[in-house]
This record gives sequence, C-alpha cells and structure tokens, in this order.
Amino acid sequence: MGKKTYSSETIRTVKTLVPMDDVMFQKMCEDKATCQELISTILGEAVTVVDVIPQDFIMNLQGRSVRLDCLCKLSDGTFVNVEVQKSDNEDHESRVRYNASVVTANETPKSTKFKDVARVIVIYITKFDIFEDNLPIYHIDRVVRETQKVRTDGFTEIYVNAEVRNHDTELNGNVTDLMSLFTNRDKFDYEKYPNFSKRKNTFTNTEKGENEMCEKVDSLIKQTRMFDLFGYVQRGTMTIKNAALEASLPTKEFKAEMLKYGYTLPTRTRKPAQSVQ
Repeated sequence: MGKKTYSSETIRTVKTLVPMDDVMFQKMCEDKATCQELISTILGEAVTVVDVIPQDFIMNLQGRSVRLDCLCKLSDGTFVNVEVQKSDNEDHESRVRYNASVVTANETPKSTKFKDVARVIVIYITKFDIFEDNLPIYHIDRVVRETQKVRTDGFTEIYVNAEVRNHDTELNGNVTDLMSLFTNRDKFDYEKYPNFSKRKNTFTNTEKGENEMCEKVDSLIKQTRMFDLFGYVQRGTMTIKNAALEASLPTKEFKAEMLKYGYTLPTRTRKPAQSVQ
C-alpha cells in the first residue's frame, strides 16, 4: 500500500495548528503523561491520570451528543474534562455547566447513592480572558450567600486563559508559562513541561506527527460534512437516501449514525385515504 497523500489545503492547515486549536489539543491529550502534566499544573497539585477516555462524543439522557476535547479519570475516581475554546461567541459558563452535567450523568452508574455521584472537574481553557479581571486562572466556588462559607457538591469549575501573563503567585506563573506553549507554535519548555513539549514537538516538527494531524484534520472535515447532512435530513431539506449516497454509506448505516449522534429521523406522514364517491 502506497503512502497516503493529503491535499495542499490540509497540509497548510496542519502547519498552522497550535495546542489551542481543538483538533491538535485532542491529539495532544491522547497521551496520558501529557494530560497528567497539564492537569497537575492547573490544579496546583500532583495528580495521577489512570485513564484517558478516547471519546469525542458522549450522549445525554435526551440523546443529544456533546463533543468533549479531553476526558480523563484520576486515581481517586474524579473525572476531569478539559476543554479549549478560541472563539468568544457563546455562553461559556452555561456550556461548562451543561457539559459537566452530561459527564456526571454518563459516568455515574445506575442505582448510585447521591453521596457517590461522580465527581467532576471542568478545566475550560480560552485564548481570551473571560472575566476580564487580568488573571490567568479563575476558580468558581459554591458560596453560601448569608455566611460566605464555601460548600462543595463534587463539581469544580476552573477557567484558564492564554491572554493574561501574570507571575504574582506560583500558580499564576506556572499557568502563564504553560499557556504560552498553547499559543506559540515554536515555543517549548522541556525543563518545566517535558511531556507537553515532547508531545507538541511530535505534531509540529516530525513527519510522523504531521501525518497524524493530517489524518485528524481530514477526519474532522468528513465528520463536519456528515453533521451537515444529518441536519439537512432532520430539517427535511434532503432525503435520507440522497444524504446516504452523498456520505457513501448504506441507508441503514446512515440512519444508525444519525441516531448515534442524537439527531432525529423524519417521521413519514401518510396521505389521507381517498373517500369513494
């Protein structure tokens, strides 16, 4: 079998990617050591990642799919969902709450007592400062309004950004230095962040890594096209048969993929019976 070739557009795209782009970030997080280094830095304490869950999409109870960039399980059973976001075009806090609820529901076995509901941490990494208070990291706590006491329900939300450079505290400095690796393609820090730097170098400076990224970008393009087709069918602007042909899939398999990602199949309406005069 000959070496696979990629379009010039795909190659150009890959050569501009940085870890802040979700397509590269997802590849970065396939490595357990990279995830552990990243999460430990942001949490400000050493943690052990025992599992990186290779799942781009999870479903909620209503069948709607949610795409996750990186979902890890720690040694104490806590799940950590790490998301990256370049664009400031949505309600980020609502997105965090929604994704956390889906992870909680999907990772909590049936008949689990409330005290054993899955513990979830969401780390939301953005290119911009969401709260505009000139800090590289923000922790959102549950606080009793009347007493100002902090309460916990097993959910932790942390917002990190690559815009603010602040070394006022050790944590701020560590986060700032790490975020510089997210946005600068040519920057590495093998002393402070060896796993992250080595993984990043693989995808930016080696032929093997660039080929993996090209494969990922092509897969994402195909996936995006599939979702467009699912939407056309769901809205009734394209027949299932034509959409399946466009996707080069048997109709039965196309329907199964639609349902897998939370889309609904159009209902067939019967014409009223003609009355005999």
